[in-house]
Amino acid sequence: MQKSFLFIIIISFGFNFNCSTNLEIPSGLISDKWISISNPRCEIWFQNWCDYSRLLFIQESDTMNVPPSPYVTENKDKPYLEVKSYDKVEKKQLKGNIFWFGTPSWDNGITNTAVWKVDRANPKINLPQDYIISLEMMNDTLKINVEEENKPFFSGRFKSVKSY
Repeated sequence: MQKSFLFIIIISFGFNFNCSTNLEIPSGLISDKWISISNPRCEIWFQNWCDYSRLLFIQESDTMNVPPSPYVTENKDKPYLEVKSYDKVEKKQLKGNIFWFGTPSWDNGITNTAVWKVDRANPKINLPQDYIISLEMMNDTLKINVEEENKPFFSGRFKSVKSY
């Protein structure tokens, strides 16, 4: 029992030592989650791991109304169980690692540039995809520009979300 406890302490110390070095986005300087304040509606998440950072981009691409099935039976004793139509939001999701050009600085007006290597996407696209992203902090809002092969892919402004 004591040997296994000692082994767990040694492993956890080694893991914490390795993870505490060289974070690319210092925690506390930039929020983890941001939501758009300009159209289209979307959100971005910065995921900071031990020695690399990932960016998750979720964009609402379309909304469709789903009517109830014509074959649904209704119970006349319980009108609150009636089937109603609803809106289904289609979303586009891209996720990949961020490779910064230099150390990012989150002071007002400084533009940070990086390569975003997308390795997961929904709906399916040819992967991996490389995008050039530029991020600029201005008065607690984050401005992001994403380019694909020197063509604009996405541009927007975001505000941070403190709790989610």
